Amino acid sequence: MFIQTSKNSELPNDFMTLASEWLQVKSHRIKKSTICKYMHIIDTHIKEHFENLLIDEINTVIINKKMMEIYEDKKSCLSYSTFRCIFYLIRAITSHGVTMGYYQNVNFIYEIANYAPQKSIKTLSSDQEHSIIKAALTVHNANHLGVLLSLCTGLRLGEICALTASDIDFTARTIIVQRTVQRLSDQETNHTRLYVTEPKSLHSNRVIPIPDFLYEILVSYQINNYEENNYILTNSDSPYEPRTLQYAFKRIVEKCGYTDLHFHCLRHTFATKCIRSGFDAKMVSEILGHSNVSFTMNRYVHPSLEAKQEKIRILDKSWAEMKALIS
Repeated sequence: MFIQTSKNSELPNDFMTLASEWLQVKSHRIKKSTICKYMHIIDTHIKEHFENLLIDEINTVIINKKMMEIYEDKKSCLSYSTFRCIFYLIRAITSHGVTMGYYQNVNFIYEIANYAPQKSIKTLSSDQEHSIIKAALTVHNANHLGVLLSLCTGLRLGEICALTASDIDFTARTIIVQRTVQRLSDQETNHTRLYVTEPKSLHSNRVIPIPDFLYEILVSYQINNYEENNYILTNSDSPYEPRTLQYAFKRIVEKCGYTDLHFHCLRHTFATKCIRSGFDAKMVSEILGHSNVSFTMNRYVHPSLEAKQEKIRILDKSWAEMKALIS
């Protein structure tokens, strides 16, 4: 990582030192996982374009030019959300310099962040879902249970690995989501390790109803007999490794004869099935732990052509009635 602590008495003389200063300021306000994410993106995607930029060279033209360079360089390999984060970081770091009085105000071309097209979500087909469920039900193990939990509740990978027996209420038939597991950099050892942290956002703290299908599976795993503080995928006081679950899902998918499916497809599939089953967007948003309903609407609420044709037929009926009255 490029991040190094600079002496407080020294003013930053280049963009990367300014980035280090900004991260130090933000580290007191945001989660460690977010800081690690920012450090990775700066180091991987921003540094190569900005590392030679001096403080006295920063202006509107230069910053927007470099933002476009990143877009042109990365547009074929990065996701929409990663682009958004890259451009957020550039703006935030640059604005910090303005606030500190290192240079004059910089105006950003905000449209750049929208140039990268948002990829459509990938969900399982009915056949794929059936095959994966069948495979996951063949043997009782942590990986299979993790797959079924995501597919039946829309839980995120880290949330599943962080579930303890006390989070499962077998009487109320609910799952309480109140933490997540992430593998993050440990700056003291320069290695990564598992951290159990708060969920992704405030809205990620939530209660999810357990469907009967999943309830019977959880009972069959005898999780109701685990010690309260034991994690359900390990039945111990140590959380499960998210990467192990990801790799296991990849093996299941390949064994079923499919390719290009990732673990998050399970969450997408659950959300899409909810919408198609008549759940309103607010309800789905709360179950998934989204920060706002508009994200859920934009991501999952896309009526099929058949649904649109059905509604048009309703309109057509009213027009036909008007026509009959006129004639």
